[in-house]
Amino acid sequence: MDAKEYLEQARYLDMRITAKLAQLDELHRLMLQAGGSDSITAKIMTLQEETDRDVDELVALKKEIMAMIRRVSKPEYQTLLELRYLCFWTWERISMNMHYSQSQLFNLLPCALKEIDKILSEVAEVNEENLEKLQE
Repeated sequence: MDAKEYLEQARYLDMRITAKLAQLDELHRLMLQAGGSDSITAKIMTLQEETDRDVDELVALKKEIMAMIRRVSKPEYQTLLELRYLCFWTWERISMNMHYSQSQLFNLLPCALKEIDKILSEVAEVNEENLEKLQE
């Protein structure tokens, strides 16, 4: 998994949570119309539990990603990565906030992602070494 794929995990998980919340809203609406059906209540409870687990996973993932971003050398790279991959801001909004043109951001991004790729490789190497030690 490259840096961009790694960082985009949070966005996709956030979108799945948003979709489940929309489903919950629809089920609540149906329950009101159906007069409190037990089967709908059970579905709501199940979906709510799934959503809660996804939220917990998203919080943990964002914490992990933040730790990776903190290891990036340049503060401007860190800010760019945080705004794009943790806040899910558009390029236009990041551009306005950081006072860079979008083309400047597009030039910074590959350098920032390259640093994340390097960090991911280092982490994978340490994990592999630890696994080998455990197997001895």
